[in-house]
Amino acid sequence: MSFPPVLKRFLEDKGVKYDFIKHSDKKTAFEAALDLGLEPNRVARATLLRDHDGILMVIYPVSRKLNLEELNNKLNRKYTILNARGVYVPLAAVYHVDAIVDETLLGQESVHLVFDSETLCSVSGSDFQILQGTAVWYDSIFYSKSEAGSTDSLIMKKVQPIVDVEEVHSRREQIKEKLHDITELPAIPQIALQVLQLGGNPYANASDLAAIIEQDPSLSTQLLRYAKSPFYGFRGEIDSISDAISRVLGFDMVMDMAMGISMGKAFKNPADGPLGLNAFWRHATYSAALVQKLGCAVTNTHKPRPGMAYLAGLMHNMGILLLGHLFKKEFNILTKTLKENPGAELIELEQQVLGVTHMEMGAWLMEAWNLPDELIIAVKEHHNAEYNEAHSVYPNLILLSNRLLTAMEMGDEIRDDIPAELLEKLGLTSEQVVEIFDVIIENKEGLDYMALQMAA
Repeated sequence: MSFPPVLKRFLEDKGVKYDFIKHSDKKTAFEAALDLGLEPNRVARATLLRDHDGILMVIYPVSRKLNLEELNNKLNRKYTILNARGVYVPLAAVYHVDAIVDETLLGQESVHLVFDSETLCSVSGSDFQILQGTAVWYDSIFYSKSEAGSTDSLIMKKVQPIVDVEEVHSRREQIKEKLHDITELPAIPQIALQVLQLGGNPYANASDLAAIIEQDPSLSTQLLRYAKSPFYGFRGEIDSISDAISRVLGFDMVMDMAMGISMGKAFKNPADGPLGLNAFWRHATYSAALVQKLGCAVTNTHKPRPGMAYLAGLMHNMGILLLGHLFKKEFNILTKTLKENPGAELIELEQQVLGVTHMEMGAWLMEAWNLPDELIIAVKEHHNAEYNEAHSVYPNLILLSNRLLTAMEMGDEIRDDIPAELLEKLGLTSEQVVEIFDVIIENKEGLDYMALQMAA
C-alpha cells in the first residue's frame, strides 16, 4: 500500500492518530470487515453523487445502503451515482466536495475507513467526527442490508480512483511552479505593456494611445470595427483610431480594449471544442459587452470604470487560455472530460483532473504580468457569489453576466438563478437587467462578428 502524502498531511494537520489494517483484496468491504472480526457498522465507505449543481460525497457503513430516491426528495435534487473506477476515501475535505454522513457512524469508539482495495485506516470515533468537518449527518436516507444480500455496489478492485489525490496534488504543484517561473509564461505582449505604461502617465492623450495601437494593423482594424458596429450606435464617419477614441469609445475604453485584445492574442489554442478559441471568444465578447452595460447601470456600490468593466468581462477566463497554451495534455484531458459530462460544472472537473481551477491559473498569470488589482480580483472571484471585498463590483457583475448568458448556452456557469442579494448590492432591478440583456441580444450579429475576429 502506498500512502498518498496528501492524505498523510491531511490527517497529521488535524492531529489524528491512525492505524492501517490489511485484508484480502478479493473481498468486498463488508466481507473484509467480517473476516477481520470488525463490526460492519463501524467500517465507513464513500460514494460520490452528481447533479447539475455539483458533486456530493455520501459516507455510510458497509452494512447500510443509500436510499437515493429519499435523498433526492429531501434535498430537492436530482443526484445520480458518479460511476466509480476505484475507491474513494471517505474524507470529503480531501476532494473539496460537500458531504452527508450516516448518523450510524456517530458515537462509535473507532471507525475504520475504506482506504484502498486491501486496506482499512482506523481512527477514533471522535477524530472521525472532526475529520468530517461541516458535513451534514443524516439517518433516514440509509437502511440496513442483510449479510446474505450484502454485495457492495463498490467492489474492491485494484484500480485507480477517479480522483487520485496524490497525483492531483502533485499536478497542482507542478502547474503553480511552472506559472511562477516567469521564463515559462508567455510574455505580456508589447502593445499591452505599452498601453499599461501609458495608463500610468497623467499627461497621456488620445494621440499617444492611437500611436501605440497603430503599430499593430490587426488591432487597429478590430478597434475600428468595434467603433463602427451598431452596438455603439455611432452614425458618423470613423476613419482613424483617433476618431474611434475621441468620437465613440473614449480614451479609457480604447486603452482597456486594446490591452484585452492584445493579451488574448498571446495564446494559440485549439479553435474547436467547449474550451476552444471559438467558444472562448464568443463568450468573452458577449460577457465584456454585458458587464460594461450592466456596470453603467450600477448605483449602490462603487461604480466600475466602463473600460475596466469591459476588460474584466473579456479576460475573466484567461486561465482557460493559459491552460491550453502551457499544458496541452491536461487541456485535452479536461476537454474530453467536459464533452463526456456536458452537465458537469467546469470547476469540479478542473479540481478532479488538475487539482487547480481556471480562476487560480488566471489570477497567477495576472499577478505575474503585474496587471491591475481590479482585474486580478475579477479573474479570481468571478464564480464567488459571496465575494464582498475590494473591487467586488467587477466579479459580481461577471457572475451576473455569466448566469444571464446560460440562456444562450454560453460560458462555464451552470446556474441561471440571479441572487436577489446580488442585485440589491449592485443597485439593479430585475427589470433593468432583462432590458440590458435584451439590448445585448439585439446586437447579437455584431457581437458574433467581433468574436470571429478575435478567434481568427
